Amino acid sequence: MSEKDFHLHNSFAFWISRLAQQMQERLNHQLKAHGLSWQQWAALNVMHHGLAKTPAQVAEHIGADRSTVTRMLDRLERQALVQREHDGLDRRVVKLHLTDSARQLIKDLNKLAEKTQAEFLSELPSTEYRGLRGSLVKMLRAGGLEAGNLWRQTS
Repeated sequence: MSEKDFHLHNSFAFWISRLAQQMQERLNHQLKAHGLSWQQWAALNVMHHGLAKTPAQVAEHIGADRSTVTRMLDRLERQALVQREHDGLDRRVVKLHLTDSARQLIKDLNKLAEKTQAEFLSELPSTEYRGLRGSLVKMLRAGGLEAGNLWRQTS
């Protein structure tokens, strides 16, 4: 094996994955008090912001497969956080709605998520934060995912 062989610890995928895992675990720890996981919070968040009105849209926006989202929505429905409604014109289409309790809860959960993110970004000056954000958008685009327009929607 040559010394120039690619090493795991030189992999951006490895370090970005580790960072995402750390951020999600920290938020998960706080969400447990509310009986939710990071992925459930993500689903509630995209519904709250009007980005997802159907299970397929939730799956697309949180990067999960549809069967996982269906099971997650079952749990959220049992917790009285989400309601499903069949479309009047096409019963195959399921519309999602947050319940009143979910609308109240998501505001608190979003504050937890924002605080968690701020902890991880605390050592970055604003110029480095903007640079990191721009670099991530470019890397995602190179991988075939256009995230820039989504990020702008939430700024």
